[in-house]
Amino acid sequence: MPDPELRAAEYALGTLDAQERAALERDATRDPETAGRIRAWERRLAPLMGAVPPVAPPPRVRAALLRALPDGAAGAGDQLRHLRRRLRRWQVAAAGSGLLAAGLALFVAIGPSRSPAGGRYLAVVQGGGAVPALIVRVDTRTGLAQVRPVGADAPAGRSLELWYVGAEGPKPLGLVGGAPSQVRLPQGTAPDGVIAVSVEPPGGSPSGQPTGPVIYTGKLIAE
Repeated sequence: MPDPELRAAEYALGTLDAQERAALERDATRDPETAGRIRAWERRLAPLMGAVPPVAPPPRVRAALLRALPDGAAGAGDQLRHLRRRLRRWQVAAAGSGLLAAGLALFVAIGPSRSPAGGRYLAVVQGGGAVPALIVRVDTRTGLAQVRPVGADAPAGRSLELWYVGAEGPKPLGLVGGAPSQVRLPQGTAPDGVIAVSVEPPGGSPSGQPTGPVIYTGKLIAE
């Protein structure tokens, strides 16, 4: 049986097919817990959707959608609404790989938050690709951050170093490895900061400041 949290996350991302989506909506009307999970994932992922640039479908997709519209079964206004809905589903699917990796990799690796609200932030650290480089979950109350590598790729012979960039400038958080890790946050970490990754010599920056190019960044958003 599908995990209810994953189903709610996929619903919020728009990656369920029409039959699965309708089934989950029926469940939500009968089960307050299902409805609550959907609302929670919509709130959690809404800021990520704004970070995904619009994707214009190629001409062949538009032509296929126009061919799929029923002839004479609806007026021009209805046809336009159908087309817009279908285009929106295509755009969500095109952007969905990055969001799915961000949202669901976070859930699988770290699990849903069970602690009281407040003090917890998430950064999807990426460099413009479809799949994020890292998922970083920050807890300012404990002073710890959980780091989940997803698509981070270090150049040959170099290391990737993680930084918290706030009002006082970059503060090192450690090297980015291939496995999930936990790092301690620098004193004064604030929610308006940015998580960044730079390319450094093997073993990290020798100066305590970034010396190579910053290739991945992500802004902290409240969970």
